[in-house]
Amino acid sequence: MATDWIHLLLCFNFALCVLSARPIEDQAEQILPTVQIINSLPPNSPPLNVSCSSKNIKLGARSFSVGEAYEFKVKDKDIYSCAAQWQRYFESWHGFEQPRDENHGAVYWLVKKDGFYRSWDKASWVLEDPWETE
Repeated sequence: MATDWIHLLLCFNFALCVLSARPIEDQAEQILPTVQIINSLPPNSPPLNVSCSSKNIKLGARSFSVGEAYEFKVKDKDIYSCAAQWQRYFESWHGFEQPRDENHGAVYWLVKKDGFYRSWDKASWVLEDPWETE
């Protein structure tokens, strides 16, 4: 009878381990960052229009005012391409790209009058892409 209890307990523990185990892909998904695009254009500017997508995910277009941000969670390790339009200016860039960004909790993009700045800590900013015009 004691062996029956031990077998039952071992089966229960095994089932619990199997149910709580997560595939490696799911664990890797947890470390994928959030991308935040911050509108830091001059005061009283028209809204910034941005659309982002990966090979499999279309996030759609967003329009947001100065001081506002557009944020999305990276769901796969594909490149997330973004395109922006403001007044007569436009630009496209990689909002997320592996391996540049995959080990960071967040990728921040600050959109200013002279272009697109990237940061991983919201303190150190690097100009990555200037605006283009026709």
